[in-house]
Amino acid sequence: MRLEREIKLSRPLVAAVAVVCMLGGLLSGELSLKQVSAAGTDPGRTDYSVSGDRIVWLEADAGGVRQVYSLNQSSGADTVLTTSSSAKDAPSVGGNIAVWADKGTEQESSLNWDIYSANLATGTRIKLNKQSGQYGNPTTDGVGVVWYERKNYGSMIYHDLATGVEADLGEGRFPVLAGGEVVYKNARDGGLSLLDLSSGVTRALVSLGGANYVDWFVFNGSHVLFKQKNGASESKYVLLNIKDLTAQPVDLTEMKPGGTEYAFMSIGGGQAVFQEDVNGVVTLKQVNLSTYAVHPLSALEAGAKLIGISGDKLLYSKKNDYIESINLQEGSTPPSPGTAPSPGSTPNPGSTPNPGTAPNPGSTPEVKIPIVTGAKDTQVIGSAGGILSVLNGWARLEISAGTFKDNTTVSLAQAELETQALLDANGKKLLKAGSAWQIQASSPFLIPAKLAVQYPKEELWTTSREKLGIYSYNPAKGNWTYIGGVTAAENGFVQAKITASGLYAVMLRDIDFTDLSGHWAQQQVEVLAARGIVNGMNGTNYAPKGILTRAEFTKLLATALQLQPVQPGTATFRDVPVASWSYPYVEAAAKAGIVTGEAGLFHGNDPLTREQMMVMLMRAIDSNTGNKASAADAVKREAGLSGFKDKDSISAWARESVAAAVEKKLVQGSGEFLKPKDSSTRAEAAVIMYKLLAELKLL
Repeated sequence: MRLEREIKLSRPLVAAVAVVCMLGGLLSGELSLKQVSAAGTDPGRTDYSVSGDRIVWLEADAGGVRQVYSLNQSSGADTVLTTSSSAKDAPSVGGNIAVWADKGTEQESSLNWDIYSANLATGTRIKLNKQSGQYGNPTTDGVGVVWYERKNYGSMIYHDLATGVEADLGEGRFPVLAGGEVVYKNARDGGLSLLDLSSGVTRALVSLGGANYVDWFVFNGSHVLFKQKNGASESKYVLLNIKDLTAQPVDLTEMKPGGTEYAFMSIGGGQAVFQEDVNGVVTLKQVNLSTYAVHPLSALEAGAKLIGISGDKLLYSKKNDYIESINLQEGSTPPSPGTAPSPGSTPNPGSTPNPGTAPNPGSTPEVKIPIVTGAKDTQVIGSAGGILSVLNGWARLEISAGTFKDNTTVSLAQAELETQALLDANGKKLLKAGSAWQIQASSPFLIPAKLAVQYPKEELWTTSREKLGIYSYNPAKGNWTYIGGVTAAENGFVQAKITASGLYAVMLRDIDFTDLSGHWAQQQVEVLAARGIVNGMNGTNYAPKGILTRAEFTKLLATALQLQPVQPGTATFRDVPVASWSYPYVEAAAKAGIVTGEAGLFHGNDPLTREQMMVMLMRAIDSNTGNKASAADAVKREAGLSGFKDKDSISAWARESVAAAVEKKLVQGSGEFLKPKDSSTRAEAAVIMYKLLAELKLL
């Protein structure tokens, strides 16, 4: 391998420099080592874009407001392009033109953004868009600028810099402009199309349907490298030569199950590079754009960061802040292969941060990755409520009267989240059924709203219907939390109540236990485990014959009913102190009237008897439905106990609840015996909890 000369950076280089590979889509020209070295930055700089000797980026000023900066590599001149207090996002540069999204005079709560440009040679700065709109993701080739409006199926706009003429390019999302051609994501079929600006001719590049879609792509003016995914989170890399009208997309890798994913892709004049997970190992692969040959590159030394392709060189920085290059034309590799490098943080046209969404400055799989909205419904919702719907009802947000006190701008948008791994808070893998959905409201929710999302009609999802749930994304921790999953109320949909703006998705947490194979309670336990209601004993076993305590069942019940844990300063029961693991669950159940204890004691460590369980179940039902049995109902239910020989052993305080539980078929006896004083096993409790959810129409 031949290493190019080393250049010392004045400050640590961040992998965000590689943003040029995706957002600019301009790598038809050489990016010199000198140019990259000048991009060495502190972590406060983000959203880099490079073209020729020009670099633009975002950086917070002394007041904490992110401004757009530019650097002329030839002269070394560093220029502040903006000084206003408004928010800015997604800067891009082509030739002597820099463009970015800017809040301008729009209110912070507004979804509207403006598009600005600056001529880096003359210093002229102008607003490009002629009308207000939810604009974002501008790119430029130095001759024109293209951006799109985030509504419905997306509306692309082209602005000619010489004449000022603005043209509607039609439907499309995340357009990337290079050499007078625009490649964009189709809003309706998940594929890609190309628009030749000189002729006005549009042609489909990639047509996909169902749960298949282009996850992200890079474009250099002649080739498109993209990652294709399906509803099962399987993915493959594909290359297409757009200059050959007879060319078909060429699969570079096989469709593989979802593993750790890496966002780095870069494309140059003759070579492209991408990263993927191969048997649990991060692998860097090189593609020859002429022959489509793919071969792995040796791993970079530990701590190295990928930057992007410059001509036929792949640039990366070392821990000592020097940058080196791999000559891809020679198929060379770096010396002394070490551990896998930190994956590059190159964003992609399908994953560029929304205006108002914090971009991803990091480069490891654990780092939060920005989201991008697609099809979108935005309305002003008053106190009377309303309904938002996207993609012909694929996702629907029902807002009840009283959810918002005053007129509130609410949006429901299709979203794509570039996570390297979908995990819950316990690190368990999740499978995403289709798109994610971003909900934004300019006011807090006073009462819950109902989110209903359709899932693909594929066997993976339909056979696991009751295990599906709606999860919310925690951007601070980079994981997902189950919030609910009613699948029986509406065919083909999952419903849940939400109480805040955020990112939501239908997901499957498929958990099985080795000691439940063929067990009579297997299906019910696995459904509850998928919903986070029950857990195993050591990760692989459920211990179905284990005896349940009163405290354990209380936690189980509180979790199933989604009762919020309560931690009052003074304990309700003397034997459940604040420091006890069961304290918040017992207090939540007590607040809901499900547990009452005896003489100020709860006896949480005592085995749970069947009659105690039935009392708690019926209190839970009454708490949720508010229905109380009439005297006639009580007599009828009492008659239902006549078939059990041990009916007289039922405690007087539990008799009414036991009779109601038997009538509702929540419990069944063993032959002619009900066994009210027997303890309850973990398997029995799970089956009964499953029946409770069905009774409350929560399955």
